Amino acid sequence: MDPQERQAMTAPLSLAIKAHVIPQLLNHSPTEPADIGLAKRQSEVLAKACLSLQPRELETSVLNILGQGLSLETLFLRTIPNAARLFHDWWANDEIDFVDVTQASYRLQELVYSLSADFVLSGPKCGGLSNYSAMLVNTPNSQHSLGLLILSQYFKRYGWHILGGTTWREPDMVVMVQSSLVDLIGISVSDEKQFAYLKQLIANLRKKSLNPGLLVMVGGPMLAKHASLCEWLGADFACLHADQAQLMAMQQVEQARKRMGKISDLAVFK
Repeated sequence: MDPQERQAMTAPLSLAIKAHVIPQLLNHSPTEPADIGLAKRQSEVLAKACLSLQPRELETSVLNILGQGLSLETLFLRTIPNAARLFHDWWANDEIDFVDVTQASYRLQELVYSLSADFVLSGPKCGGLSNYSAMLVNTPNSQHSLGLLILSQYFKRYGWHILGGTTWREPDMVVMVQSSLVDLIGISVSDEKQFAYLKQLIANLRKKSLNPGLLVMVGGPMLAKHASLCEWLGADFACLHADQAQLMAMQQVEQARKRMGKISDLAVFK
């Protein structure tokens, strides 16, 4: 998508959301049961709009979806991921080709970016979490970036400081954990061939980390296939869903900080 197309899609959409959608979000629960059914029905509408490659059509579809009562949170957590899965289902059935999947997936990512500020700002007031930091990364050469992108926006919505983007090289990750008190590393695992490497990477990051209470969370497509993946890789916990992952991460980091505080207190008395 060129800059003109991006501007054409994001500017009117952002203005409309600020004027009509955000005020409604402040007065309604974002996870009403009816929202879930609507999200499933609108996933196909959104997926077809992305395949049309017309920015205006995508903009109109999103505004129509939100106007029917779908919350912005449900759009992020359900409708957009479901649309992405439809691309792959249609590809498997030879209804679309790989180029279609690539272009439509890119359009979904552009949509997430365009709505990011509104999504983050419409979240709860969580200033107390502003000192929580996380690196959320994909496995090397991963093609599954949409889920991690949505996850990062959800963490930001609850006040987390997200370090960098989703593509990291190991040397850069080592420098980051050596120089900053990183609370959490979240890794999206999408390739079985990377298991051995990731196990070694996690151990190395723990060893080099400035934070002795560094936590590692794993998620992604491979987690659904391998129930023991978390333990095998040496991670602390695992989760597949963005909203649950943020809550689990918050609880785990808080517990880790309390443990480290007790250890520090014991060291003082020795």
